[in-house]
Amino acid sequence: MNDVRRIGKNTLLLITSQIIFSIVALLISIFIARILGDVAFGKYSIANAFPSIFTVFLDLGYTTLLIREVSKDKSLSDKYLSNALKLRLILFPVILIILVLSVNILGYPDTTKNIVYLFSIFVFLRTVTNIFYGTFRAFQKMEYEAAILILTTILRLSLGLIILSLGYGLIELGFIFVFSGVLEFFIALVICRKKFITKFQMQNSFIRNTIKTALPIGMLSIFGIIYVRIDTVMLSLFKGDAVVGWYNAAYNLVLGFTFIPILFMHSLLPVMSIYYVSSKEALKKAYEKSFKYLFILGLPISVGIFILADKFILLFYGKDFINSFVALQILAWDVLLYFLTTCTGFVLISTEKQNQMAITLAFSAVLNITLNLFLIPQFSYVGAGIATLVCELFLLIVYLYLNTKNSFTIDIKKIFLPPSIACCLMGIFLYTFSEIHLIIIISCAMIFYILLLILFKGLTKDDFLLFKKLIKKH
Repeated sequence: MNDVRRIGKNTLLLITSQIIFSIVALLISIFIARILGDVAFGKYSIANAFPSIFTVFLDLGYTTLLIREVSKDKSLSDKYLSNALKLRLILFPVILIILVLSVNILGYPDTTKNIVYLFSIFVFLRTVTNIFYGTFRAFQKMEYEAAILILTTILRLSLGLIILSLGYGLIELGFIFVFSGVLEFFIALVICRKKFITKFQMQNSFIRNTIKTALPIGMLSIFGIIYVRIDTVMLSLFKGDAVVGWYNAAYNLVLGFTFIPILFMHSLLPVMSIYYVSSKEALKKAYEKSFKYLFILGLPISVGIFILADKFILLFYGKDFINSFVALQILAWDVLLYFLTTCTGFVLISTEKQNQMAITLAFSAVLNITLNLFLIPQFSYVGAGIATLVCELFLLIVYLYLNTKNSFTIDIKKIFLPPSIACCLMGIFLYTFSEIHLIIIISCAMIFYILLLILFKGLTKDDFLLFKKLIKKH
């Protein structure tokens, strides 16, 4: 199987599983919002955001480093997986103590604390499981990850809906999440142990030797999760649970699309890492193509969400979340920015420029906290949305500059112009016929956009040949 088809297969598998994962997460959040109300939904959002800020310190970059290095030399899989697992087990008690102290110092009510504790266990389990998923990706065997995710997320949805429909609350739902996390962990462990790992090799010396390389990559995740999740925590402190619920009703719809560029670029990362060693020209071409396709995909999503924001909120959450309309219109543009930032960021990782990324993300995290401190007290969730967009745009501009500085340039005008014209016309079409049934108008808009892309040469013969290679056997 050649590189193009392998990338296509792995991307399709991961996207399929993550679509199911995202749909499950969205459905659970919708049922919580509709059954328990905006205050309970705000607590649920805090319970997801707070642990994420702390458990991200468990990884320290080893999952991405594992993917990058094991994809080059499969014999290193035992060492990387074993020591990444050991490091997480060492750090977990420390992180848990800090999390508990923080929740108590910030003065959250007992109910919120208990919910946060339960979801912290679930997030920790998934953080450990990601080590095994990283191994699957390094060996380019994403079908194992896809199967596990589909199984456990459907189980989580089924049990979660039963619990909510029986009148139980967030505490009981938390236990369901923990159960599914335990199951996901053990299935991944068994497969990884049988298929990819000869024996566990836990060596303190290995951790010491690799931490300097891993830590800058880990800082990317640390600072990244801070500027993605800190707005929810700060909203909860300044404005209360209901406002957190309104904001996250919008943000959840936007976050539901972020897995697309992440999984696409993760599928591409092993190949790009090899290209960096063997062929800089091939890496540049991969960068140009991935940036182009993610722009073509991300732009209409942002435009569509912006124009149809009220319809999406009413469809998913109901009239009680009318305050989420404006937040969703603002955050809609984060989809496009996130698509492009992910692409440019992964190129920097593949070219081992993670130190530059870490510095940029650190500045962005500080900028986000500062903007939130000024904007949230005055503009509430609208201010939080504006802060998110400013920081994402800052990251994109700096990442583009760093890649250009490293001789990886792209023709911005050539990539941007045809999709932008096509999307403007699609936007006019959406606005004009926005009263038509949502599914019909979205379907028609997608077809209209693709035809316009072909007309304005946003998609060329070479692109269609490439798509054909993705599904054709060699």
